[in-house]
Parts: sequence; C-alpha cells; structure tokens
Amino acid sequence: MLMPLLSAKDPVVTAEGTLDPLGLYQIADALGVKLIPGVRERMSHPRFLTLTAVSAAICHAYDDEVLAKDDVSPPWQVFEWYVVEGLVRCIKDGKRLSGLPGRDKANRAIADRVPLSARRYLKTPNVFGFHGVYRLLAQTLDVVDDGRLSEMGYRLLGIWRDEQDLPGFYESTTGRGAELFRLWRGAVEDGLKQGAVDRSSSWPGWQQIADHLRPYDAGPKERRILASMLVGREHGFTREVMDFLRSPDGITAYRQVTKHKENEKVWSERPFHHALRPVSSPSLKELLLAVDAYEVFSRLLQDAFNECLYVLSKSKSRTSVGELAQGKHVRKAGDRVPEQFGVVTDVLATIGASTRFIQSFQFVSEKCSPKNWVERLLEHHRKVQAAKPPNGKLPWVERFDDGSYMVRPGYMREEGGIGDDSYVHAYRLSSLWSFAEDLRLV
Repeated sequence: MLMPLLSAKDPVVTAEGTLDPLGLYQIADALGVKLIPGVRERMSHPRFLTLTAVSAAICHAYDDEVLAKDDVSPPWQVFEWYVVEGLVRCIKDGKRLSGLPGRDKANRAIADRVPLSARRYLKTPNVFGFHGVYRLLAQTLDVVDDGRLSEMGYRLLGIWRDEQDLPGFYESTTGRGAELFRLWRGAVEDGLKQGAVDRSSSWPGWQQIADHLRPYDAGPKERRILASMLVGREHGFTREVMDFLRSPDGITAYRQVTKHKENEKVWSERPFHHALRPVSSPSLKELLLAVDAYEVFSRLLQDAFNECLYVLSKSKSRTSVGELAQGKHVRKAGDRVPEQFGVVTDVLATIGASTRFIQSFQFVSEKCSPKNWVERLLEHHRKVQAAKPPNGKLPWVERFDDGSYMVRPGYMREEGGIGDDSYVHAYRLSSLWSFAEDLRLV
C-alpha cells in the first residue's frame, strides 16, 4: 500500500488564525493610518520606492492582462524575481540584504540550482514581495498609479538614472542606460515565456542589478528626493512626527523605546508618544491621546486573555471559568475595562472613529462578575476567529458543554499578561526610524 505524500507544515494556509485573537488590530491600524498614512510596519527601506519606479519603467509596455507561462505571474513579478536573485547572488554581506523580501527563497533556489519561479518564491508575493510591501506607499506618494509610473515616479526615476550615470534608460535607444534597459527588459521577456528566471549564473545583469539597485545605497540626490517625498507631504502627521524624531529629544525618546524592548522584549512606542505630545499640534495631540487610551484598553484585554491561556496551559486539562476568573489580570481588566471603554469611546469620537469600536467591544461596556467577564471575553474571541476570512478560523480555546475550557495545542503559554502600560500595537515608529537612517536624516 502506498503511503500518502505529505507536504511540509505551512501555518499560513491552515485554519488556525494565529494573529489578533481579540480583534484589536483593526482600530489600531486605523489610528496608525491617520498618524502616518501609507506606511506599514513591514516597510524599512525607502529605496524600494526607486526599485518600484524602475520596475514600472521596465514593464511599462505590457498590458495589464499579460501573465507569464505559469498563468499567475505578471511582468513586475518576473522582474522582482530577477532583482531579488541578483541582490542575493552579488551581495555577500547579509546585513546589506536586511529587509529584502524573498531573500531566503532566492538563497535556496540558488543553492538548489533551480530558477526562481512562482513555485519557488513567496506564497503571496503580491503582498509580501517588495512590490506588495511598498505598493501602498508608492501609490500614496504618487510614484505609481495602478502599476504605471506617476508624476513623482518619473521624477524619482530621472534622478536615479542621472545619478547612476545611465543615460538613455527608458527615455532613449542609445546610451549605456538604454543598453541596461534592454538587458533587463529582455530578461523579463524570457522570464515570462518560461514562467521562471531564465538567465545563467554568468549573466552580467546580476551584477548590474546589485550595482544600481542595492536597497541601502541610494545616492545623495536620490536620498534627497525620497526624503522630500516622505517628509514633505501634508497628509497625516508624517512630517511632524519625523521632525520630532530627528530632534535631540526625539532621538532620546526613541532610544527609550528600544531600551524597553531590550529589557522587556516588548516594542512599545508609549515613551516616544509621551515625549511627542507636549510639542504636538492640537490635531496630533488629539490623535495621540486616542492612541494612548486605546492602548490602555487593548493592554487590559490582551493581558487578561494571555493570562487565561497561561492558566489553561498549566492545567493541561479542562478548567472551570471560576478558576480563570481568579487571575489578577482578569480581575484587573474586569474592574477597569468598563470605565476605559467610555474613555476610549469619547476620545475616538473626537476623530470620528468611535463607531467601529463600540460595535466591536460593546460586550465589555458594563461591569459584571469576574466569571461572566471571562465568559464574555472568550466568547468574543470565538466570534472574532469565526469571522476571519475566508471561511473562519478555529478558536484558540475550546469551550465544553459543562462550561469548562481547554487551550488548543499550539497556543499554550509559559507566561501570562505583561501587566505594564506597554502598547499592544505598533504605530510605524520603527519604519520611520529605518527610513531616517537610510536617508541619513539622523
């Protein structure tokens, strides 16, 4: 009898739902968008905006419907394979590749002597590849619009071309830039036909990619335009936050955040926001107060939930709700959350963001016994998991007919709640600092 062929474990496609068990992230993300529009936590190197502009130039002649032989990979995705493989092949210092999506996949493909392709690359490249990670920011800054070069994209491409001494790139048929354009464009064309990278290890284009598209190595003029695009825009509070981050007080506050992470293993931007508030504009101060109040609320709920996981993990068997209700973080949350619910509702109302909060967390708006509060919290968790796309996710904690609970394998905890005032969520500070370092603003 033949044994079934089992694939490697891949948590991404299971029905576990391992993130955001209490549905707290959406509101935090909305606050982050108001604070720093277009930036996400996965972003770290602004030069990927230049790479996006170069990619749009290389792929400009293809219709939107064009796909590779694999019927899934558009031209920009094929170019991304070449870029990632070229950087990995030619840059031996791993630190210079930090923040490059897909680098591990490229390393394995090179080691196995097989070309990068959809099967060998990231499972969701349009989200986790560098085009996917930086697409929102590129659109926000008018670098691209629906994959096509926009006004700022043309300006950025022109400065990159001139500073890299590549005359003719995208604008002419003559010059060393035009030759490089044809070299890279030909590779994309062949990659589309094969559904995979279609160049040998001796291809000169690999080194050209490394020479001109290193994520850390923007030239002075390119850095200046990237900085003006990121800091000079009027949307949100990016400029105000970045100006403070670059100041002596801002640098000190940032170091307090990183020191807290080293000591407590938790990234919390509270020290930075606390230092920023006194020098903020009225609108920014209002938003920071909303963030502060929501994070107090989030920490109380998250600590209570984590404590339940911890108690259930120690028990390793069915545990009564009465035992869960005895936890110090559970009792603290049950006592403080109803009042904090009202505080958060009020501060979110001032920025027009209270409706979703009320709809999501009405269940904790009134005081009740610790037992009832735990039951409401765990039922809320079950509903959050069930509502996750595409078809719902399994809860971390199972409830039995007798009212007892048991933690599911994979979610056991060796520690309970943190119990301090640290943020549960991040608000783009790490990305802004990395941007500032790359652009030599700090």
